[in-house]
Amino acid sequence: MTRRFNLLLVALVVLSALPAAAAFPASDDPADVPAATADSVAAAEERTETNYTRLYIDVDDSYRDVKPGESLEYTVSVKNGEDETVEVDPHLSAAPMMEFPLESEWVDIDGPTSIDAGETAEYTVTVEVPEDAETADYRALVAFTDETVTYPGRPAQPIHSAHIVANVWREPTVTIHSDTYVHAQVEAGDSFTRQLVVENTGDSAVPLNPELTTERRYCSGHCPNQLNPSWIDIDAPSQIAPGETATVSITVSPPEEADRGRYNANVNLGLNDPNRQANNDYWQRVGVNFVVWKQPSEAFETDFEVSDDTENVTLTLSPNSHYGADDGDEADFDVEFVDPDGNVVEAERVRVSSSGFVDLSGERARNAVEQGEDYAVRNGGEEFVYRVDDPAAGDWTLRVTPENTIGFQYELDRHESSE
Repeated sequence: MTRRFNLLLVALVVLSALPAAAAFPASDDPADVPAATADSVAAAEERTETNYTRLYIDVDDSYRDVKPGESLEYTVSVKNGEDETVEVDPHLSAAPMMEFPLESEWVDIDGPTSIDAGETAEYTVTVEVPEDAETADYRALVAFTDETVTYPGRPAQPIHSAHIVANVWREPTVTIHSDTYVHAQVEAGDSFTRQLVVENTGDSAVPLNPELTTERRYCSGHCPNQLNPSWIDIDAPSQIAPGETATVSITVSPPEEADRGRYNANVNLGLNDPNRQANNDYWQRVGVNFVVWKQPSEAFETDFEVSDDTENVTLTLSPNSHYGADDGDEADFDVEFVDPDGNVVEAERVRVSSSGFVDLSGERARNAVEQGEDYAVRNGGEEFVYRVDDPAAGDWTLRVTPENTIGFQYELDRHESSE
């Protein structure tokens, strides 16, 4: 007879939940225990004295991809933790609430019907997927005994089982060739447009019905009002013919009274690729992320001191942009220096520099521009340098009015003589 073990957890929980006098009676005589308490403990013990065979199961790579007409092999290891040989019956068991259970005629299980004490047996589970299989995640439990366990509110499930999944997929016929993450910055009252190219390589027309989804339509920063759907206009054909491409244009136009801040929204393109799972639309979601800014009405001011030894003052300005924003209008600055006597000194712009990042690894970085087959180039920013020669000693004021930028960094250098 195979040795088995008992579970008394529920009985212990019941006892621990009872009042002290009931859980630990002063007398050993059962007659001194209240009838309701004795009945409850007896019922709990009867429910929980269930014996389970000690089998330990492990499956290698339980989630696998496969195309129709192909096959998969899973390896399941079963260790016998008993002191005697255990008889097993490997079979397929569809778990409750599975939308796409593995068909039994697709599955073959090869392995021994008994496992010696302390030994481990391996089983090969082969899944043959037919050519006409629907695209979906097919799931099943490979059970090795008829022993089951029941949880509250759920049907019985096999205890000694391995969960396997066959993700049946086909080559997609619809491809989005553009970046599905839109990053931009736009002045209130202005607009920007991004275009996405979608290709249909299938044999039939594909519906195209883009729409702004309700989730993630939010703003962060100083913006008490959320993004208004009327700001976003989407232009696209109703379908894509076989072997053709289509262009989806997304135009964002915040009004002049729009609050400054960062806004986010999602656009679902409403595509229907027959070779993709109908309940998976992540691949056709377009994230629209943009910053609304407003041109300041007054210049930024800061004071600084110039010593008698200062030969010249240089100012370096670096405009900031929203991450990944690709806007046509270039940043610029109107710069004034005010000397200790209150006179405006026009600063000479002596240098403008541009920087970038060039990648040769083949991994396309987000917001990078492909240059041939070898390079991916991403803008690194600009610097504007202004200089005032022979400044008078004393307290100065810097005034900067930015244009076409959501922010900037500045650095003031006073170059002093060594004498």
